[in-house]
This record gives sequence, structure tokens and C-alpha cells, in this order.
Amino acid sequence: MTVETQKQWLLPDPAYVLSCIEKWRNLDLRRKSDSEIDFELKSFIISLEKIVVSSTRKNFFRLWRVRKLDYLFKDTSECWEPPAIFSKTGRCNAEGSSVLYVSEKLRTPFEELGIQLDQQVYLIKYKQNKFLNIKRVISEEPVVNDKNGIPLFDRKGMISYQILREFIRSEFLKPVGKGTEYLHRISGSMCRVWFDEEESDGWLYPSVQSMNDLNMAIKPKSARRS
Repeated sequence: MTVETQKQWLLPDPAYVLSCIEKWRNLDLRRKSDSEIDFELKSFIISLEKIVVSSTRKNFFRLWRVRKLDYLFKDTSECWEPPAIFSKTGRCNAEGSSVLYVSEKLRTPFEELGIQLDQQVYLIKYKQNKFLNIKRVISEEPVVNDKNGIPLFDRKGMISYQILREFIRSEFLKPVGKGTEYLHRISGSMCRVWFDEEESDGWLYPSVQSMNDLNMAIKPKSARRS
């Protein structure tokens, strides 16, 4: 069972939205700290005046994680998120701030890590006991009507919504490699600033390597509770 909630706001004119995105993309984010990127993103959101955020309250039957077999696990704690002191920057987290990365489909983490056919790995399966309140970075389909079928946007607002949706998608789907690790800091900032609330348990976001699949980043307290 999936229950989605949609906050309804009017959006600025499409030309204004595009100008805000252009200003954001002209920033040299490579040289900025996480706090500076957060500040710039807050300014970007404020300049938009209104935003749209989707939430999903969902119970997943099982969730998967794969880790390369580089060494032998000492105990089951290594099946969970790394200690904050060892946590590196990821798609949804800043350095020193851990989350548990999992996938609903078994194939997704294999694709994410580029696992070869003869490569040994740890395959970890999680069973969910409680609902998770997850923020969707990008909704499965464009959300154009409320639960009563009434349009959320006028014609210009719909264009602005589509522009923002594709902007967010493009930021999360940028491949990250040597020399472009800072791109993780941008998506991580979006999770913290744009797609977070105190009661949320984590984020659902698109996989870069496994097309049309989704990954989930769960906050540590929520992971242990669920």
C-alpha cells in the first residue's frame, strides 16, 4: 500500500524559473563547502517563492544492499550504515553524516557497484517492519492533479513544474567520478534543504547506473526502527 501526499502551491512564471536555474548553474560549486552550498540552495528556493514536494508512506516487502567482499565482516553492525566518522560524501549525505543506502530491486545495487559475474560480494537483505515516510526526490509520474482530480497548476504553472522536475532529475542523474565528486554534495544538499522534514525517514531517488530503478537513503534511526 502506498499513500502519497502533495503540497499544493502556485509556481512562478517559467521564464523566472529558468533564470533562477541559470543563476544556480553559474555558481562555482566545486570550491564551496557543504554549508555554502546549502546557503546557495536555500537562496535558490527562496527565489522561486513556491515549491512542490511529494512524500510517500510505504511498506517495502524487502530491501537490498550489496557490498564488495574486500574483507571479512566482524559482526552484523557492518550490514548497516557506516559510523559517521567513516562516512564519505554520497548521493544523499554529506561527509560525516551517515545514511543507509538500499534498493527495492535486487539488480539495482549490482548495477550501482558495477559488480562483475565472477566477483564475490556480501548480499544483504532487509525486512521492513514499519511504514517509512520517504521523500520522493522525483515523483514516478508528473503530479498534475490533487486527490480529487482537480488540476494543481494553471498552464504556466504546469510548465514551471515540469522545468523544476527535470532540473532536479538532471542534478541527481549526473554521473560522479574522479574529479566530479562535488556533484554528490549538490544532490546531498538538495536532500537536506529541499526534501527534508523532521518526521521524514529518508529519500527515494533515481539510480544513475540502473535505468528506471530507484535507490533509497534511510536515516540511521529510521533504519533501525523499521
